[in-house]
Amino acid sequence: MLKKSLFLILFSALVTLAACGTEPLDQSEVLKRSVEAVKELDSYSVEMDMALSMMGMDTNMIVTGDVTHNPDAMYLNMKMGMTGMSMDFEAYAIDDIVYMSMFGEWIKVDASEMGLDDFDQLNEEEMRKLLEFSEEFTMEEQDDVYVLTISGEGDEYSVLIENYISSGMADFNEDPAVDDMLETIQVNDFFLELHIDKTTFMQTKQTFEADMVIEESGITMPVTMSGTALISNVNEIEPIAIPDEVKENAVTEDEALFDLELDDELFGAYEELTVEEIQKRAPFTVPTVEQFPEGYVLTESLFDESMEMVMMSYEKDFDNGFMFSVLPTENEPSFNEAMFEGEDINVNGQPGTLYDMGLFISLSWEQDGLLFELAGSGEDLTKEAFLEIAESIK
Repeated sequence: MLKKSLFLILFSALVTLAACGTEPLDQSEVLKRSVEAVKELDSYSVEMDMALSMMGMDTNMIVTGDVTHNPDAMYLNMKMGMTGMSMDFEAYAIDDIVYMSMFGEWIKVDASEMGLDDFDQLNEEEMRKLLEFSEEFTMEEQDDVYVLTISGEGDEYSVLIENYISSGMADFNEDPAVDDMLETIQVNDFFLELHIDKTTFMQTKQTFEADMVIEESGITMPVTMSGTALISNVNEIEPIAIPDEVKENAVTEDEALFDLELDDELFGAYEELTVEEIQKRAPFTVPTVEQFPEGYVLTESLFDESMEMVMMSYEKDFDNGFMFSVLPTENEPSFNEAMFEGEDINVNGQPGTLYDMGLFISLSWEQDGLLFELAGSGEDLTKEAFLEIAESIK
């Protein structure tokens, strides 16, 4: 009888301990443990795909890289694309020094002048921002992760997306004007989803979407943004070292600017030429705009030989103007399409896409192996006016 009683007592104790050990966590506790986990984070890899649209200009950025702490170091490979233009960046950042590959050479700059920290989302400061909104998160469990989501509208959410905006706008040199713009963010709609590992409490994925308004110089600009960041190789990254050839060949920012003044080829060789001069160098017949609103005149024509791209600027005055660009379709940057809705439209029998952002409008289409785009702003530049301009291009 005594043995049986002891067995029952022991069994009850084990059941009680097991129940305590499996007590479900709520979203606040998961976020708190995630903050604690980040304190022990030594390194990780990141893959980010982000799309941003501002005043009709669509930008897509793809970032891959590694981040380490103690010492703080970072290696990033970035590809940024927009219609008619693409830019590739490579960067090493260790302590207070950043080496960035731009325009074909390595440039050495002070880390305080750069905004690369915006790409480090796994740090205690950023995690504590999330913790402030813990009661607004909802949570569910999927396999081996906790999935936390938050959505809503209101300026209070701006602190959660400032780094994403800076990254998407390529604010690599900490432009004070960008900082001022961030102070004016009005969030119309916001969504954030976090995946947190059940065992390590480390984030493995971030998905975000935002619809907002930013004000600059009294002008209100609608901005939409979306993206995904994947976290992997947690605490498995080898120390980041700057290659000797990078350090040996790097120039200062002042030296780089001096070189650019001497050699325009580093910029892709945009040259201001007459239309007749461009025609002699372009591998295709340069189209011309035959019809445009009254008062507009051709003010500038440019040619980029590296991309075989022609750009023509038409202006009525400072506040009213548009740019017409054309380049071979094979030279169009190959990035994931930005996730923004445009209007399907027909241009001379060819399918096109029109983006009307209120203050800014753009229209693009392909024809005869060429990519055409009209982009601009002005009181006369309505959807109907842009279509008339497009259909007059010969």
